[in-house]
Amino acid sequence: MKSVSGYAPEDAALLCAVGRLVCAWTMLEQSLEAKIGLLREGMGDVRVVGARTRPSMAKLMTELRTMVAMRDRRNASALTEISAIERDIQRIDRFRALIIQGFHHPEEGGFTCRDGRNNIQHVAFEHLDGEIAALESVANRLLAV
Repeated sequence: MKSVSGYAPEDAALLCAVGRLVCAWTMLEQSLEAKIGLLREGMGDVRVVGARTRPSMAKLMTELRTMVAMRDRRNASALTEISAIERDIQRIDRFRALIIQGFHHPEEGGFTCRDGRNNIQHVAFEHLDGEIAALESVANRLLAV
């Protein structure tokens, strides 16, 4: 087993890409919390999102859906968009869990991971970059709702 300090400079792209995925997810959560805060403020509620504990992404999406439903009672298009965004978030979250919980070792052009069933999967850097771009797109779509 290789220690973290044992990764060579050629592994910098791998470490950077995994770090970008984690940062993009955190930025998505923060964008969602900010959006909910703005919606609350617009409705006259000044409570802080997740004042006691940090809410999960599912709870944040439920709260967003509820607030948008209250705001747009006759317009279901925003709720349809939220459902589409939620599906994308769930897919990306499964990928993120695979990377974070199942990272195995670097390989040519990417790295391998072990999924929940202990199957080895190769993840190419291009796939990782695509998921990061998808996260950024989801964040922009959330802000537009």
